Amino acid sequence: MFLDVLKQFFVMGDAEHESGSSENFRISTLRILLVACLLVVSSFTIHSLVRLDGSDDEFSLASLGLIYIALIAFLLFSSRRYHHFSAMALIGLLAITGISFITLSASPIGIEFGVITLYFVPLVVRLFYSFKASLLFSFANCLTFAVDMYINNGQVRAFVESDGVSMMYLQAMIFILLNFALPLAVSRVILTLQTTIFRLKELANSLNHHSDLYEEIFEHTGTPTLLCDKRGIVLKLNQKALDLFPGVLAASIEGTKINDWIASTSDSSNRFFWQKNVSECVLKANTKSFLEVHRSSLTTHGHYVLHLQDVTHLRALTEKLENTQQTNSRLAHFDSLTRLPNHQNFCNQVNHRIRNVSDYYTGAMFIIRISQFKLLNKQYGREQANRVILNFSRTLQARLSDKTISGRLRGVKFACFMPVGQTYLIQRNLRTLIKSVLPDQIRIGDDILNIDYQIGVSYYQNEGETSEELLERCEMALEYSTSAERIAFFDQQLEAKLIQEHKLGLALADAVKNKKIEMWLQPQVISSGEIRSFEALARWRLDDGSFISPIIFIKLAEELGLLPKLAENLLRQLISVLEAWHEESIKTPIAFNLAGQELMNDVFFALLMSLTSERPWLSDMLELEITETSPVMTHPLIHKRLRALSQYGFSIAIDDFGTGQASLGQLIDIPANILKIDRRFVSPLPDDRRHLDIVKSTIQLAKSLNMSVIAEGIETREQANLLMSLGCDTLQGYYFGKPSPISDWTKNNHEKAKQLRMVY
Repeated sequence: MFLDVLKQFFVMGDAEHESGSSENFRISTLRILLVACLLVVSSFTIHSLVRLDGSDDEFSLASLGLIYIALIAFLLFSSRRYHHFSAMALIGLLAITGISFITLSASPIGIEFGVITLYFVPLVVRLFYSFKASLLFSFANCLTFAVDMYINNGQVRAFVESDGVSMMYLQAMIFILLNFALPLAVSRVILTLQTTIFRLKELANSLNHHSDLYEEIFEHTGTPTLLCDKRGIVLKLNQKALDLFPGVLAASIEGTKINDWIASTSDSSNRFFWQKNVSECVLKANTKSFLEVHRSSLTTHGHYVLHLQDVTHLRALTEKLENTQQTNSRLAHFDSLTRLPNHQNFCNQVNHRIRNVSDYYTGAMFIIRISQFKLLNKQYGREQANRVILNFSRTLQARLSDKTISGRLRGVKFACFMPVGQTYLIQRNLRTLIKSVLPDQIRIGDDILNIDYQIGVSYYQNEGETSEELLERCEMALEYSTSAERIAFFDQQLEAKLIQEHKLGLALADAVKNKKIEMWLQPQVISSGEIRSFEALARWRLDDGSFISPIIFIKLAEELGLLPKLAENLLRQLISVLEAWHEESIKTPIAFNLAGQELMNDVFFALLMSLTSERPWLSDMLELEITETSPVMTHPLIHKRLRALSQYGFSIAIDDFGTGQASLGQLIDIPANILKIDRRFVSPLPDDRRHLDIVKSTIQLAKSLNMSVIAEGIETREQANLLMSLGCDTLQGYYFGKPSPISDWTKNNHEKAKQLRMVY
């Protein structure tokens, strides 16, 4: 208690230290000095009163002491409000006291007391005023020092005497210490303190500024946010968080535990839910208000920043959605028309059955596709067609056993998975079983319709397959079902074939893209052995040097829609060769094969026409061979475009005559002037009389239509002589020359092409 009073009196409390005010420092220093002076003067006065013997000197000293005590007490009293006046008065009192003792005292001790008093004036001045003012008093005390030397030694020359020199050193040390050393040291301390206080103030201002910024960010973060420690004590919350607790003040929440206001719903036993990343909670004051508490971060002080999200409306919406999902569960897992399991539900049921059966379990998966359903849909309308599907599904379910899983995949595709014994592993028996469960007829109103199916079957023999894999195999088998054999079974060879075709298709697409299909030429000669023309043939050489048959990759290109791009690449190769031959006056045409799909392609046909318009001579050098086996050759658009090409002067040949679509009709619709006899009719010659009659009649037909005839596939001299005798105009085959790369005819500046003759 006493210490607190002293701290308050001497202005040394914590509040005064934290304020950093220089005024408080001066007041505290002033009071310390005044109390020290008061103690010194009081001691001197009490000593004088004790020795008081009635003499005038002793009485004067005692009276002077009492006056000093009164003055110092007055200055001490006024030091709080008038510390500047008190400081000046103290300095003046010290100066007057020093001068008075020096001038009035007759004793050496009194003189020395006055000198030392004056020596203290610069230090006191520095405590309250500037260093310059202190330095001014220090230099003024040089006169005091000189007077002191004179008085104590009688005269200046006495300084050189031994005793005088010793006294001089002592007095000089006191002078330097009190007048210069202590004021300078105190100045240094005060300067350091002022610099430190200034920096501390700047730091405090910066901290206050950042604190205000953080406070503003925390308050305007946009989400309800609160700060709590590891024990869950709420340290601070922003206004948005406070709005979640209507009617409650921030002071009521801050300092309390978060458990007093919020309870966890996900884990009621978890009392430290705020330490989790995300917690579902409810307000204790309103159990219908739900919150999500997200722990954002752990601060450097070990506090948690929590973001609160009101999810009451989301909770209500979730419950509504759950109710809706339960209502629509059947629609999500079952077909809306037939009420059979849909694709995903069917697969899930089959997989569950497979996983939970005993060893040596065998079963059959089959896909049923109703044929010609589009015709039924068009004839009877969508509603009646849906009745067909519904009646079919009901009949199918009625005929299947309880152990069979059935479902509707999509459209007119249904799937069944049934356990089968060893007897039905024989495909003939399984065919009979499947046919027995499928209805042959379905009634629509008064009409009875015959139903045809295509069925793909795959066996399961406890080998770890999934329903998805079994369905894929059934789809593969389904693609190979025919009108003659509507039930097709999957086997490994079929899968290997499909995989091989897929890989070959990818490789072919890459080869077409990178122009790896080469152009080869095979000579077409007349009876004299002179080369009349060439046939351009496509060849695909793999990286290992092996070749893929044109029969295979041309058909594959047609299936994949790559034929127009392939024909474009080959045509551009051929045009570059024909341009060089035209410049070299090599008048040997080259026949280019078209399967029909290219002419159906607008881009390719436009390219062919543009090349012709830019090169008027091209129609004389380029012959077009139309492969009659292509189904699109009967399309009217093909006939129209072939007539346009014929008008441009192109020679058009019908290739593989007699093997394709409506052969005699093509002679009327296609403006052809060349007819090619297929190798299958030439190979049996001359021994096969039947084939000989066919070739004869074909040549006679061509002559009657004023068409030239080319026979291909000639491998012997006998075949060549026979065909020439029958009136065949041009011959082609291995006997005259095998196909060779086009580079063989263009190297050495087209040397070989310039000869244009073969002797046989």
